Amino acid sequence: MYFKFPKDFLWGAACSAYQIEGAWNEGGKGENCSDHYARLPETAKFFERGRPDVCSDFYHHYREDIAIMKENNLKSFRFSISWPRLFPNGPDELNQAGADYYNDLFNTLVENGIQPFVDLFHWDLPQWVYDRGGPVVYEFVDWFEKYARTAFSLFGDRVKMWSTMNEPNFSFGGYTPSAVEIHEGSGNEPPYENSIHKAFMTCHILNLAHLRAVKVYHEMNLGGKIGMVIDGFPFYPFSLAEEKDSIAAERAFDLYAGKWLGPMMLGRYPEVVEDSYAEYLPENFQQEIADAYEEMDFIGENYYAAGYAYGIDEKPYFALCGDYETIEGEDRNEGYHIRRNPTGFYDILMILKNKYHAKEIIVTENGICFERDKKNLSKPTTIHDEERIRYLSDHIPMIARAIASGANVTGYYIWAIEDTFEAGSGFDLDFGLIAIDYDTMERTARDSFKWYGRFIKANT
Repeated sequence: MYFKFPKDFLWGAACSAYQIEGAWNEGGKGENCSDHYARLPETAKFFERGRPDVCSDFYHHYREDIAIMKENNLKSFRFSISWPRLFPNGPDELNQAGADYYNDLFNTLVENGIQPFVDLFHWDLPQWVYDRGGPVVYEFVDWFEKYARTAFSLFGDRVKMWSTMNEPNFSFGGYTPSAVEIHEGSGNEPPYENSIHKAFMTCHILNLAHLRAVKVYHEMNLGGKIGMVIDGFPFYPFSLAEEKDSIAAERAFDLYAGKWLGPMMLGRYPEVVEDSYAEYLPENFQQEIADAYEEMDFIGENYYAAGYAYGIDEKPYFALCGDYETIEGEDRNEGYHIRRNPTGFYDILMILKNKYHAKEIIVTENGICFERDKKNLSKPTTIHDEERIRYLSDHIPMIARAIASGANVTGYYIWAIEDTFEAGSGFDLDFGLIAIDYDTMERTARDSFKWYGRFIKANT
């Protein structure tokens, strides 16, 4: 079957300030939460594989990187603003050096014909947010609104694609070990606390902050679009013969992704939150979301693999399947053990269309990684990355298939534009289209980027 893409389709690549920018204490930037906890003895263990102090030093090399993007026909670059680089000490005092840096970055992108797509929050909350209570207090909504309004005012004439936040489950995971099989235990992300109550309050406050920022952007009438980015993936029943497994799979999805998608796209939390976790939320949590609801313009989807669940008899009435090896049609990638499942990619796009009535979907992340040599972590993995090309070749046609099935998918961003710092894995894994030598900061476009550039040219 032949598939085609719209001529104005956004072909891009993505990354975040936290994972490539570096310059952690330069240009007036304040501490983000990882800068802070990486230096505390009790939480330094989470950064044994590296700290995001320098990363690929994008802060000093962005012009060089943008030149490589242009050379390989990239149409759009998705990147995040570092909130503590703009507001290092609190919600009111703007760091002009940070604003100047991002102004030059966006100008350089536009001058090279590359459309910027900006995330306001991608995992690097300012430490002052935690010092003042964290994303569990209602004041956070006002802080986020001030930050968002400032960013829109400063950069909105050039940035026409905005996301409020990326994968907010990362913040949820600061208070519990899992964002789907929720139980007591210390979180694996900042602030590394043990509190299911704070996890769900973080969920609620971030949902309210998103809705506020979307409303502000629409009121400012800047002529662009705003949405958010979810790490959604389909959950499949372990046994199609068991009705309770089918119910479990739907509830697993509703808890993992639906606690964000429901409030942000439908104006309400899903049933699994209400019947199993309402005790951790304010009494009027559903009404607060309904009162704050503002429809966003698109949903961003980060897809890597699928999940599986089976039914149990107690709340929340599902458990994740542990024996993934029994599932056919998957091919495990090293590193994060990403299991190749292109069908799941198609399925999640159709879930967003059919269940959440998404009027526009942008694939904001998709990709695989390779492990670096642990004896020489500064050197990148192979430049001739045929496995990544195969992965992309398997997945990109699923977008065209979804478009042919009625989903309005308007863009695709590979993760990542260049090798990254990854939470919990440091610099062990290479996701990049651009390989980074961390000793010399030499940049080399991998074969996959050259392949992608040719593909973009042929489909534009």
